[in-house]
Amino acid sequence: MSENTSKKSAWKHKYRHLKRQEDRQEFEGWSENELIDHILELREELDTLQEKLHKANLPAAEQKNPEKAEKGLNFEGFKVDWPYSTKFVFLLSLENRPLTSKEIHNHLLKLDKQYSFYNDPKTTLSVYLRSVVKTGRIKAVKIPGFREKLFAMPNWINKEGELFEKFKTGGFFYGEI
Repeated sequence: MSENTSKKSAWKHKYRHLKRQEDRQEFEGWSENELIDHILELREELDTLQEKLHKANLPAAEQKNPEKAEKGLNFEGFKVDWPYSTKFVFLLSLENRPLTSKEIHNHLLKLDKQYSFYNDPKTTLSVYLRSVVKTGRIKAVKIPGFREKLFAMPNWINKEGELFEKFKTGGFFYGEI
């Protein structure tokens, strides 16, 4: 570690320590009820700010019709409390085509707030996908020339483990097949 890096680290540590001391002084003399009321006020303020941020980040089409915000898809039936296996089946059925883990990841980020709270959502998704594939509820298919595995419903795959032709054509894979 260079001398510059250690100076920066020491400076950051000292700053955090001083900031904590200032914060503690602000709350000295407060009763427990006052602290609880203040925390509740902050939570309400945080909720309103998050709503404003969410509304500001929504494109105009999503604000007008949030159910059909993405490619005309209707996510109305999606339930956050479903197990991940059911969520995967729902997304595959809704799209009616095989999906990559990246596409599933993007859908889950938009639909499932709990999913985004994981420390590493992509790794978590990978674990869940592997376990659901093992159960046979969905299938993983590797297509030559296509970088990622595709996840598909079992009835979209023939006995040799290949996708039926209707799923190999029609621009499902960004023209790579």
